[in-house]
This record gives sequence, structure tokens and C-alpha cells, in this order.
Amino acid sequence: MSEENVETVRAWYEQAAVGDFSGLAEMGDNFEFITSPELPDAGTYRGEAARRWLRNWIAAFDELTIEVTEIIGAGEKVFVGIVQRGRVPGGKAPIEGRWWGIYTFHDGELTRLQLFPKRDQAVAAAGLQE
Repeated sequence: MSEENVETVRAWYEQAAVGDFSGLAEMGDNFEFITSPELPDAGTYRGEAARRWLRNWIAAFDELTIEVTEIIGAGEKVFVGIVQRGRVPGGKAPIEGRWWGIYTFHDGELTRLQLFPKRDQAVAAAGLQE
């Protein structure tokens, strides 16, 4: 199942790399999103509240893209490093941010995404060895 989960996450980011965030529609009501404490409105969101938080984040940028820099399967978890690029609406200067996330699947369904500001935090949460 690990490889299927990796491929699912990879496919979402292939879309996000070109600004297509339609994969949000696939996140069900059991989906839980835990933001990094450094982000605005940090917290834990579930179902529609999680999808709404992510849609609002996406809408806060012009020309937003998110690309995978690293992806590792770890059983029902997928460790991913990402780089986000965009601009503040009306702004000219590009903004870039790097994040690490742990996607958790149960029976092939995405049930959780947790974001981290540092790679070592995400590695530990995924139970990976450096």
C-alpha cells in the first residue's frame, strides 16, 4: 500500500506544480489537517473546515505552485518535502516557502496531513531514520 500512497501524493503535487489544486475535492470528511504553529490560524481542522482552510491559503496567493522536493513512503504515511512559490495579490516580488508534511492514509484514504517548518520534525513524525 505504501507505493500506492506515494503515487497518490505524487499525482496531487504534479497538479499543484502547475497551479491545479482540484485534488482538494478528494479530501473527505474524515480528513484532518494540522497546520504548522508558524502559520496564520494554526490549529487542527477536520473535513470541510480543513478544505476551507486550504482553499483560503491557496486564494491568498497569485500564481501559486507547490512542488515536491522529496517524497518517501513509510507504510501508511508519506513523508514529503515541498517548495511553495507565489506572489501576494497585487505584488510583484515572488515568495517562496519550504515545508515538510506527513500524509497519513487508512485503507487507501487520506485521513491526515500534518505540516512542519523543519525537516527533522517531519522525519521524526513519520518514524523515519536519517
